[in-house]
Amino acid sequence: MTIRLPVTATAAVLVLAFAVPPDAAAQTPAPAPAPSTAPQPRQDNGGQTDTRALAETLFFTARGLIEAGRFTEACAKLSESYRLDAAAGTLLNLAVCNEKIGKIASAWGEFRDSISEARKQNRPDREQLATERVKALEPELPFLTIKVPTEVRAITGIEITRNGIPLQAAAWDTDLPVDPGRVEVIERAPGYKPKTLFVNIVNKQHAVLNAEPLELAPIVRPPPPFWTTRREIGVILFGAGLVAAGVGTYFGVQAINDKQTSDKDCPNDPAGNQRCTGAGANAMSNATTEAWISDITIGAGAAAAIAGVVLFAIGAPKESPGTAPGTIGKGWSWQLSAGPRSTGGLLTKSF
Repeated sequence: MTIRLPVTATAAVLVLAFAVPPDAAAQTPAPAPAPSTAPQPRQDNGGQTDTRALAETLFFTARGLIEAGRFTEACAKLSESYRLDAAAGTLLNLAVCNEKIGKIASAWGEFRDSISEARKQNRPDREQLATERVKALEPELPFLTIKVPTEVRAITGIEITRNGIPLQAAAWDTDLPVDPGRVEVIERAPGYKPKTLFVNIVNKQHAVLNAEPLELAPIVRPPPPFWTTRREIGVILFGAGLVAAGVGTYFGVQAINDKQTSDKDCPNDPAGNQRCTGAGANAMSNATTEAWISDITIGAGAAAAIAGVVLFAIGAPKESPGTAPGTIGKGWSWQLSAGPRSTGGLLTKSF
């Protein structure tokens, strides 16, 4: 594990000076600082070396901020340095820094971890410093118990965080150390509205906060799509009906023209019998066929257009309960009928 200590003797003394309050320092002489060495980079490849280089840059930047008295900024950089590379020296400096800004519970936990690290590395100077600070901080520690009643525990997927840190069920109803100040507790669960609770904590206090039941969150459904399958079919049928009506109209006009031609080429003789020329007979045959086609296509087109309108009307995304096929709702119903020469529809209203 990387060992980080300041390069200069002045910086080494600084750690010990921060670790002891001014009044205690005046009464009890501080232990002599151990010789310090600059951190030695580890022989790793790729991103690990880059990560440790970044961690060490943050560490020494934080040391400069500490010397300038900018402890809040220094603590943030030490925390990030330790996240990137969990070096024992960084942890000890972070504990000292957190104590300076009043986060005594965080500092207490970090000093305790520093004791273990110092023993692993055979650093009695660090172990002594951390042990003294743990003993000095313990009487000042505040505690918070988050009581979680049965009705809250019964909520599926309930999560509770304290200052952004998740608390597992084993930590509920337990007196736990906490940094003094305003503590934010958030309760979350799928399908429920989150709830945020606050409590102000001071040194030596043993506070209790009761978790509260959550309210069900409103079910937000996306708006139904405008273009349902029925409406799409309705538009297609309506368009096909217009096309069919246009085709029928064309053949109707052709039938009228051929009828006029046949009338001209099929005059009546003196006896009143119709005599058609070849062109007249052909025009009459064409007029009959075209009239038949016109009737069929116009009728089918009208039926398709009516069906398209009806399908579009009843194809709303949300149908009324109990609405049967062929009904529009509120007593309205429709029915189509088709024959060899005509097609029609019936729209009725029941009272």
